[in-house]
Amino acid sequence: MNITEVLIPSQTVAWLPWAVQYFFYIGSAYAAAILFFISLVLRDKTSHTLRAALALCLGICAIVGPLALTADLHQPGRAWHFFPHLTSWSWMSRGAILLPIFSMLAVLSAWLYLRPEISKLVSSENKLLRLVGLLTLGQWQASTKLMTAVAGVTVLSGLSIALYTGMEIYAVVARPMWHQPVSPILWFVTAFFGAIGFTLFILNLMPNQDKGIELTHTDMRLLKRCVVICSVLSLILLPIWVSNGAYMNLLQYGSWFSNLVLMMAAFAACLVMALAVMRGQQFKRLSLLACSALTIATCWAIRWMTMIEVQTLPKYDQGPYPYDLPLGAPGMLGVVGMAGLWLLLAVILSEVVQSKSEKSVVSNTPLLTQE
Repeated sequence: MNITEVLIPSQTVAWLPWAVQYFFYIGSAYAAAILFFISLVLRDKTSHTLRAALALCLGICAIVGPLALTADLHQPGRAWHFFPHLTSWSWMSRGAILLPIFSMLAVLSAWLYLRPEISKLVSSENKLLRLVGLLTLGQWQASTKLMTAVAGVTVLSGLSIALYTGMEIYAVVARPMWHQPVSPILWFVTAFFGAIGFTLFILNLMPNQDKGIELTHTDMRLLKRCVVICSVLSLILLPIWVSNGAYMNLLQYGSWFSNLVLMMAAFAACLVMALAVMRGQQFKRLSLLACSALTIATCWAIRWMTMIEVQTLPKYDQGPYPYDLPLGAPGMLGVVGMAGLWLLLAVILSEVVQSKSEKSVVSNTPLLTQE
């Protein structure tokens, strides 16, 4: 009898932290597109403040997400090769077509809604701000029907991104924890945590909010119901995701047991936060930041666990295969850098919004009609 010892060489993870950043920001973008469309449909009951924050969240995340993707491809020039060499059977190749369409529609939707705010910069004393005011591209009027139609098309495009990003990882048969129907659904549901978290953060950045953030009753109901539904669905989907994988002994791994308990606790905390904090019609800055931090961290953590930590599970022997997040650009510096880019855009663009003016700002502007 011969004994053959199989040695598995050390190898890098297939999906780098850059991919987590991409899925995190682009997921928040398509979730924000859905919430923005709903707020436009209910424009008589929702506030201009919330709609503006959702529009900014949509536009900023749709810009930052693709930049993280080009970094995951190791060089921006590599992204160009997807277009002259399209392959119909590859979800990544399909995404090369779907992603630019969604990003352009997302920026267009945000720009159309914020044109009245941008136009006010033309009368600013600052020369640079006056130049920014020219981004309205004239004094032509945009009807609410046009804006709602563009937002609706953006939602459809966002759903195509949700499908492509989910199927892109689901297609990896070699990873049973990815190759199961629950995985794309879990990523789609938890994307709304990121959208709401970023929106709340933008609300906190808006000027003239010293005494807190005033929202309408419908605004609060929309945010609260979204967090409650996503929290409940996530608490159901995560155990199904664990049990559907081939690794039925997943809970025997000490670190994995801790990860799963922490994620379930995060979902439960989001549920409690929605029921306890999202009441009334006013947000205090401290509670706003706490809700924002919790939902953003939950959205990011579930992607890190299901995309990066899954790759530490052994496929051929007993392992273990620990993963240490590097400090350089492929790791922690990349995470912090993309967050810094998002924050920079949010700080600059949030100054455009006049948050005191509510619905009247939109309805009374010469750049928008109610037809």
